[in-house]
Amino acid sequence: MADKFHSDTQGKIETVSYSPGIQDSGDLEAGTNTITATSEASGIGSADYNDSLTLPKPDDARLTVKRIVSRFQVTIDSMTAGHLYCRVYVDQQDAEHRLFDEDWTADGEKLGVVDTHSGNKAAVYNLLKDGLAHTFYFFFWVDSGNAVISIVELWEGVGQGGTSYNQNSLEIDHVGLISIGCPVNKVGTGSVSARIGPSASVGSYIADASGTTAHLGVEVALVNNHAIAIKSTVATDLVYLSSIFVTLMRQL
Repeated sequence: MADKFHSDTQGKIETVSYSPGIQDSGDLEAGTNTITATSEASGIGSADYNDSLTLPKPDDARLTVKRIVSRFQVTIDSMTAGHLYCRVYVDQQDAEHRLFDEDWTADGEKLGVVDTHSGNKAAVYNLLKDGLAHTFYFFFWVDSGNAVISIVELWEGVGQGGTSYNQNSLEIDHVGLISIGCPVNKVGTGSVSARIGPSASVGSYIADASGTTAHLGVEVALVNNHAIAIKSTVATDLVYLSSIFVTLMRQL
């Protein structure tokens, strides 16, 4: 058997980065708004609020976004209505592009979180992951009387809501040695957790982190197309990947 020299097994070291961060509409209501309409308005031009957000997509095909999470906050100051309804759409006002569909019967702060991926609201997921600007449209109406609202805000990021590792948020297409730095943050009040392993549904993983915020770090590991999964201790939190820096070695 012939000797194998270093020149026969040389590898290339690369760094891949991605910084999706958090996209935030800010409060879309500058004061208060008294909702008196008794049916959902027709046409995106009739929306009560709208805002355009752009979630960056990875520049490198070895990073794949698998889950995009959106969160809203609506504050109802008072209501004489029995029901205040709210729907949020992305780009078009139809069922396929509907992100939220809410029905509230009391005043107070209302929070909602939804994950979009290939198995849930796939049309919205395919839009939000393409790296282009998309517009979120809010429609409000009541069954009778009125409702006064003072805060309307929406966030989106690469990640998920909920309190369990349901699915991968980001997959890394690489077989070999890898080093990872990945800060994870949240919108909400809970603590976050993150881990990297073969799959979110597999109990074994090579690294994890948790806290008010978390930094998922891997100095050096041998991986086979691993993925990052994240969660919170509060169901209405949005947990997202602030950024990720991956140093990997591949054989030439």
